[in-house]
Amino acid sequence: MYLMFKKYFLQILVVLLLIGVAWGLYAVGKNEEKNEQSIQTSIIQKTAEIFPMRNWSIDEPEILAKSAILLYSNQKDNILFQKDTNQILPIASLTKLMTAIIALENYNPEEIIKVSAQSVKVNGDKGGLIANEELTVKDLLYIMLIESSNDAAMALASDNPRMSYNEFITLMNSKAKELGLENTSFIDSAGLSPENKSNVFEMAKLTKYALGFPIILDILKTPESSIYSIDRKFIHNLTSTNKLLGKIPQLIGGKTGFTDQAGGCMLTVSNFNNNYLITVVLGSDQREWDTEKLINWAQDAWLWK
Repeated sequence: MYLMFKKYFLQILVVLLLIGVAWGLYAVGKNEEKNEQSIQTSIIQKTAEIFPMRNWSIDEPEILAKSAILLYSNQKDNILFQKDTNQILPIASLTKLMTAIIALENYNPEEIIKVSAQSVKVNGDKGGLIANEELTVKDLLYIMLIESSNDAAMALASDNPRMSYNEFITLMNSKAKELGLENTSFIDSAGLSPENKSNVFEMAKLTKYALGFPIILDILKTPESSIYSIDRKFIHNLTSTNKLLGKIPQLIGGKTGFTDQAGGCMLTVSNFNNNYLITVVLGSDQREWDTEKLINWAQDAWLWK
């Protein structure tokens, strides 16, 4: 009896020892796997920090804009090109990016707005809105950002009964302060006033913030669209003012602006290494030419992987 018990005890002990050894080997293997994964992750992170890398054999481009910037937004914001970035200039219809942000942060996109006669009478580019027609906030955003419609910008800011026009403009300026845009100010929601001002660095920061709203990016990359009024009586066939859409492979979307005082203004968003490359030009006689030149230069003058 004693011998049998001793035999079974030894067998159980051997089994427990084998289980212990197996578990130890498994734990070591897992630890090595984690270490390997950690090393791989560290290599990827370090590589991301190194690239893009400047190719100094290619000179910086000469552009016509008074001020310009190329901002690469990956783990941190890298300025790849800059020209007079602190110069405060009128931003014309680039204003509408902030108008879209305030509308989305304060309205329901499906909320219906009746367009007033006052909004339709606004000066400058118009989206062909009809007095008393009803459109959703989302539809007005499409009209405003695709065709740079001033009447849509006015309708968003002044035709919602829950908020006055002055309150809307106050929110635009408050948002600028909240985002740390100390040199950015707004007088109107469309960008008609030369007192709607900023610099290219702050406009790039605003663009990056705006990209947090998927609907804004969706609109900025839309070349054409058709919008119906709520009662289906009116249709607005929209064509983007961004002439670079479909022309530059990396370009996702953008927004244009122009007034006599501001000159040509343009911001774009491109996909480089699955991160955003943001361009902003202000005060340009050839905004598309300047922007295309900057994007092509970024492709050639920087090593991306």
